[in-house]
Amino acid sequence: MYDYNNEEENKKHYGQPNPPLYNMTSIPHDLPLFLSYGGADALSDVNDVKLLLESLKDHEGDKLVVQYRQDYAHADYVMGENAGQVLYEPLMSFFKLQ
Repeated sequence: MYDYNNEEENKKHYGQPNPPLYNMTSIPHDLPLFLSYGGADALSDVNDVKLLLESLKDHEGDKLVVQYRQDYAHADYVMGENAGQVLYEPLMSFFKLQ
């Protein structure tokens, strides 16, 4: 959930001073998910991704693809010279199968 960084705003929207945690296990197990993350990404911690993957462990195997790019940082997903080939082609292939 979005954190307004203001207790009053959070209370207005959520009825509590902090935003509630989103229960990732409530994502339908048959929802197609393509998750790609990079080892050089300072904005998306690998340990956080591992926690996310743990919460998705019951997801249907053919509905979840995880792609790890050791050399990718956050902006590489948009501006990487080879992003089309190594990221977007596999992503589009995955969704065409769904």
